[in-house]
Amino acid sequence: MHHFKTIAFFIAFFYIMAANAMAVERPEVMLERVTKQMLIALKQNDDEIKRNHLKLVAIVDKILVPHVELNDMSKWVVGRNAWLTASSVQKARFENEFKDLMIRTYSSSLKAYSNQEIVYYPIKEDINDKKRVQVLSKILESGRAPIQVAYRLVLKGDDWKVYDIIIEGVSLLKGFKSQFEADIQQQGIDVVIDKMKEHNTKPIS
Repeated sequence: MHHFKTIAFFIAFFYIMAANAMAVERPEVMLERVTKQMLIALKQNDDEIKRNHLKLVAIVDKILVPHVELNDMSKWVVGRNAWLTASSVQKARFENEFKDLMIRTYSSSLKAYSNQEIVYYPIKEDINDKKRVQVLSKILESGRAPIQVAYRLVLKGDDWKVYDIIIEGVSLLKGFKSQFEADIQQQGIDVVIDKMKEHNTKPIS
């Protein structure tokens, strides 16, 4: 009897694990869903956004940021050695200001949005055993060449999270790394955090 109970337990365990695996939202589906939510929110709040750019920031923070892997991005941008030697307070401060910088960068690009069509392409290969994937997309606009955008995502628990965006072959993450790493090495992480904080208080251009 004990033997059958043990078998039943493992069958139930693997059934639950399989169900959880099936519940993970595919990365391209998540990106398309979040994009639609973002565009709907932009249209619904258009008048308020024109009066106050902070409304746009709040929308991006609420809808997009939960799907971005800020911790991994912060580590990579700062650099391995500087991150390992930084205190927990410095890491938290950098991640917070870096999050605001990311929001402002994305918000600035959204201000130029004029009803382009965004197409996300399905991932062709099997991703069941993968922890990192890339989703390809195109931004389509009448009379202009399509803009190629690739999203790199990492699986965190049951959620796919974006850790880099490549626009026409240019990595957003590498751009931030080249912007910050040298300054951190020369001036220290606290100086860079203060500069980010000052920049984040300025109006979005």
